[in-house]
Amino acid sequence: MLPRPDHVDPLVVKKQSLLRVFYAAAIGCAAVFILAQYSHSFQREALLTLSLLGSSFVVWTLLRFLRAIDEFERRYIYEALTFAFIGMLILLIGEAFLESFGFSRVPGYGNVVLAVVLWSVGLIVSSWRRHWRYE
Repeated sequence: MLPRPDHVDPLVVKKQSLLRVFYAAAIGCAAVFILAQYSHSFQREALLTLSLLGSSFVVWTLLRFLRAIDEFERRYIYEALTFAFIGMLILLIGEAFLESFGFSRVPGYGNVVLAVVLWSVGLIVSSWRRHWRYE
């Protein structure tokens, strides 16, 4: 039997809100960091400081999310982190290989954004795998 739509678990709402805030703040930090690369000296320093403060907020939000999840969800997170780690390792090895042939280096914020994207894809893949396994 499905739960009634008028009854919503507050823990589920909290976890969804934390993930929304995490993704919005991560995208905002990346945008501010990229904007800082094209700004003048004072504006650049202010934008980089704002991006640093925002990134610490992103880490704080992620830690709150990790404290709010249960053991079953921790397995999703572990699989997603494994997927992101292996994906980043492969891409960084490929980047180092291409640099040896004279290609330009990928900026640091590009690698960070890619890590968040790979983690998100890992979450999707692990949830699909578990969904199809238990169905």
